[in-house]
Amino acid sequence: MKKIQTILISLLFAGFSTFSYADGKMGLTITGLDATGKADEMTRGVEQTRSEDIQGVFATFFIEKDLGPMSVGLDINPMDIASGSVTNVRSGGGAFNNQTNTAEVEINDNIGLYGIMNLGDTGAYVKAMVSSHNMEATTTIMNKTTTDTQTNSTYPSERFLGGHISIGVERDLGDVFIRGEAGLSEYEKVVSKSSSGNTTVEAQIENGVHARISIGRAF
Repeated sequence: MKKIQTILISLLFAGFSTFSYADGKMGLTITGLDATGKADEMTRGVEQTRSEDIQGVFATFFIEKDLGPMSVGLDINPMDIASGSVTNVRSGGGAFNNQTNTAEVEINDNIGLYGIMNLGDTGAYVKAMVSSHNMEATTTIMNKTTTDTQTNSTYPSERFLGGHISIGVERDLGDVFIRGEAGLSEYEKVVSKSSSGNTTVEAQIENGVHARISIGRAF
C-alpha cells in the first residue's frame, strides 16, 4: 500500500515539474457519500456478519495542473473521519451470549490522486481518482448481564485504497470556477487482527455513490 501511494505521489509531482509552465488550480471540494459498510468478524471460531448504511459529508482541498485537454491533481482531507459508536448485541448462545460489542472506527491520512479529461469545449469532463486511507479501530466487549467490561481491543492501523469515477461540469465565474460532479466509489477490503489476538475482522466499503461540489481559482 505504502509503495503504491509513494509511486502515485511521485508521478504527480514529476508531472508538475515536467509541465512547470502549465496553468495551476486550487480550491475546496465538498463531497457527499452514500455507501454500504460490510464486516465479517471471526472471534474464537464464532463468525458474525454485519452491514450498515454509510452516509457522510466531508471537505477536501485540491491542487492541480492544467495540461490542456486534461488535468492531474492531488486531493487532501486534513480532517479525521470518525464513525461514532456501532453496537452489536450477541444473543445466539454459547460463550458469547449476552455480550455487547461496541466498535469505533476512525479513518485518517486521506489523500487522492486524480485525472480529469475534458470533453471538448463543453465544460463537461470525466474524472478518475485513486485514494489512499488509513483506518484505526477500537472495540469494547461488555457482559450484558453483569455490565462488566471484559476486554478492550485495538486494531493495527491499516491502509486501503479506493477507486472513484465520475462525470461533471465546470463553469467559470470570473475570478473563480465551480464544478459539480457525481459518480461511483469502491474500496478494497481491509483484514485486521485485534490486539487481543482473539478477533479477526474483514471490512469493506462498497456500492458507493458520491456527489461533489468544488469551488476554486486558477493561478
